[in-house]
Amino acid sequence: MNAQRFTQGTRSLILQAAFEIVCVYGFAGVTLGHLARKVGMSKSGLFAHFKSIEQVHLALIAYAGEVFRSDVILPALESDAGLPRLEATMSKWLEWTARPGTFGGSPLIAGFFEFDDREGAVRDALLEQEVAWRDHLRQLVVETIETGAFRQDLNSEQFVSELSGICYSFHVSARFLRSPESQAAALLAVDGLLNRAKSGTPSMPPFPSASEG
Repeated sequence: MNAQRFTQGTRSLILQAAFEIVCVYGFAGVTLGHLARKVGMSKSGLFAHFKSIEQVHLALIAYAGEVFRSDVILPALESDAGLPRLEATMSKWLEWTARPGTFGGSPLIAGFFEFDDREGAVRDALLEQEVAWRDHLRQLVVETIETGAFRQDLNSEQFVSELSGICYSFHVSARFLRSPESQAAALLAVDGLLNRAKSGTPSMPPFPSASEG
């Protein structure tokens, strides 16, 4: 049992180190050599826990998803269902993206660009995380519609698409362009999206399906 706890603890340390690397260098920076140096282990020591760099990447994606859930999703769920919970989720998401270096950001976004045209298990795992996140956002929007805070004819798919665009644009503005106005601009865009969705406002245009595109 003690050996098992030690193994699990070492694995957690490796994943934490990998998380800190991916936040700054992306998945391309999460190599066995880089990871071994950061953890203070030999490559052969890493192989006792992960048999390949792909296994590291897959475990890292799951680990990042759990950190995101702990820091963003669960705290927002403490807010009342409907608009308060959706607004709390948006706020936590922007806070997560704005945090410096190894403490936050959107580490999986790097993977979206690194693996967008590549097939394989890592791309599939990234896709699963993004689909689950958008499904969660869509459910929050549906709950907000059900409370009457949003229009009954609101297109939840369109709303989630626009919200994701705002947050991903904020990621680029804040972390790559390092624009001091990025957070204010993102908050203004979110407010505009919320106001357009509220009851009593004109309908948003329909979101085209893939067949129509």
